[in-house]
Amino acid sequence: MPTILFVDDNEALVRSVDRLLQVEGYATLLAFDGEQALQLLEDMDPLPDLIISDIMMPRMDGFELFRAVREQDRWMSIPFLFLTARDQIDDLRAGYALGADDYLVKPLDQERLLMIIDARLKRQQQMLEHIYVQQHALDMAKRDLTLMIAHELRTPLVSINMITEILAREIETMDPGQVQGLLETMRSGSMRLTRLIEQMVLYVQLESGALASAIERFGQPGLLHDAIQGAISRARQYSLHREQVDIVSHVAAPGVLIGGDVIALQHVIAEVLLNAIAFSRAGDDVVVGEWAEDGIAWVTVSDSGPGIAAKEWEQVFQPYYQVNRQKHEQQGIGIGLTLVKGVIEAHGGQVMLEAVSGRGTIVTIQLPQWFDEDAG
Repeated sequence: MPTILFVDDNEALVRSVDRLLQVEGYATLLAFDGEQALQLLEDMDPLPDLIISDIMMPRMDGFELFRAVREQDRWMSIPFLFLTARDQIDDLRAGYALGADDYLVKPLDQERLLMIIDARLKRQQQMLEHIYVQQHALDMAKRDLTLMIAHELRTPLVSINMITEILAREIETMDPGQVQGLLETMRSGSMRLTRLIEQMVLYVQLESGALASAIERFGQPGLLHDAIQGAISRARQYSLHREQVDIVSHVAAPGVLIGGDVIALQHVIAEVLLNAIAFSRAGDDVVVGEWAEDGIAWVTVSDSGPGIAAKEWEQVFQPYYQVNRQKHEQQGIGIGLTLVKGVIEAHGGQVMLEAVSGRGTIVTIQLPQWFDEDAG
């Protein structure tokens, strides 16, 4: 049964509305000024579903009551309707400016009163259901992210700790090949942790605005070719099957300058390469192209993997989203392409995706070309 808090200094009106609402199946709470209404709210659990308050009242008027309600986090979502006399209609401008949900004009029309109450309560219920759905989705996403991060941190740490114990206990009885194999596994786990930490640091810098601020204040020119070569080196270092997938580079303009944070650009180009490698088959090539045209520096990364369905194109840039994670057994927490989009856009560029299911993916990055104004 919905509960309505009705506040008015006219006792006859309060009693009349109380009878009407109870006949219609509502529970009521009654107050004769703002201070009394606040005291009722302080003592209430659960809270009312709707507040209806007169504007002109002694001790604390309706505007003061509204402000007091909205200042409390646990009260601020309660729908609030104002009552006003016909000769006080100008007060509604102030009420709407404060953020009231609606108003009723005295003398009250019972049919209009019930219609507005019904509409507001239905709208509130819809909003609460929507919030519940969103909150449930958020809680699930938080849970999944927590589990994913825990898994991504724990898995390499477990292998590193286990190998450390084995080497400490048995290294004297192992041949060089066995030691080398264990060291390679340890190195792989270490690189996996390093990449995850670098991603999380860059994500925080991006979300906090620190990266954009640094680009604006301290951005410097650098060679696009150097950024790409550094990205290729990083991708080969981090890729779990770097020997089976080759990276082929086609350079049309090795002297192209770009501005900003070249290290961050190197990082995100490597993320694109790592995605391409992860979805490529053994023996495939990942192809990197770079050129400049009309003041724009271009980078493309293409693979011949399974591609991405059109319905997923926008989603792949969302945080924590991974294309068919279970099938492809991807590592990471799904923020690689989010970082790519954020960092490139922070440099004034764009990221575009072309993918055909079963025929591969092409990621195209465009960045403003840096021109030395003092040259020539």
